[in-house]
Amino acid sequence: MQSIREGAKRLGIVAIALLLLVPAARSSAQSAPHLVVVKMVDKPNGQFAFEPAAISAQHGDTVRFLQSSTAPHNIHFVKTPKGAKLGAAASGPYLIGVGKTYDLVIDTRFVDGVYQFVCDPHESVGMRGTLSVGTSAK
Repeated sequence: MQSIREGAKRLGIVAIALLLLVPAARSSAQSAPHLVVVKMVDKPNGQFAFEPAAISAQHGDTVRFLQSSTAPHNIHFVKTPKGAKLGAAASGPYLIGVGKTYDLVIDTRFVDGVYQFVCDPHESVGMRGTLSVGTSAK
């Protein structure tokens, strides 16, 4: 009888330990960096677009701009929240050739808020997008 009690006690301790570990594992999985892919695409009638045009990211995430178009495109932030210090990341390289990518890590240069970006040569034909970073991204 005593060995049954000891076994039940050990099982209870193991169950409590698992209950304590599961929320910690779940929260670390939620805070793990993500990859957000934005395609640069051709549209009918000589139009171009970012797809999706509105994206959300958290600090530590990577936004990957993927060239899926026949024309060269870039990424240029034209409006940023106060306190953002993008520096050279404010304007990315021109991507020439399907499959080329430009990765942008959402790091300390980015403060929480909404960023507006365009493709410089195609802004006039509607190639614009928004990036929501941090708490505004929820």
